[in-house]
Amino acid sequence: MTEIITIKNKPNWIISIICPIALLALIFVIFILLPIVSVKSTYLFSALNYIQSVVPFLAFFILFFYIWLWNTFGKVILEISPEKIKVTTKNKLFNKPKEYRISEIEKISILDLGIEKTKYYIRLNYLFSNSNYSIIIQKGIQTIRIIDWLDIKNANNILEKINKIMNQKTPVS
Repeated sequence: MTEIITIKNKPNWIISIICPIALLALIFVIFILLPIVSVKSTYLFSALNYIQSVVPFLAFFILFFYIWLWNTFGKVILEISPEKIKVTTKNKLFNKPKEYRISEIEKISILDLGIEKTKYYIRLNYLFSNSNYSIIIQKGIQTIRIIDWLDIKNANNILEKINKIMNQKTPVS
């Protein structure tokens, strides 16, 4: 028996509006402006010049597309079965599903990221949003954040669902 919990990403509307404009500008540069600028009398040098000049623009296009796609359409899907928890991030480029065995998990809890302290800085996340909680898995000394940037109500609801599903016993036939 596998239960599925889907958590929709909370989009930042400024990014959702500005990134498509940047993507369209980069498409214009890559497919219209750069071919016109790189045209020369010899086709081999024109092609090499075009390829060399398109690489940085293509890198920015992939970066903006990655950010926009996850911000606008991203979601986390938790598949909880009696043996494992599978975490899949939909609409996020270059990411594969992660699986965690239930037997290895010591604890599932909520982490408050309102104030993040590291060796080099202190970041106050609570100043701009109240969505600064994460669902974490504790495996030995390792802490793994599986769902980030939730408000406390959603974090408690999701944690309650996970604990309810994990504590259910499978019926014996």
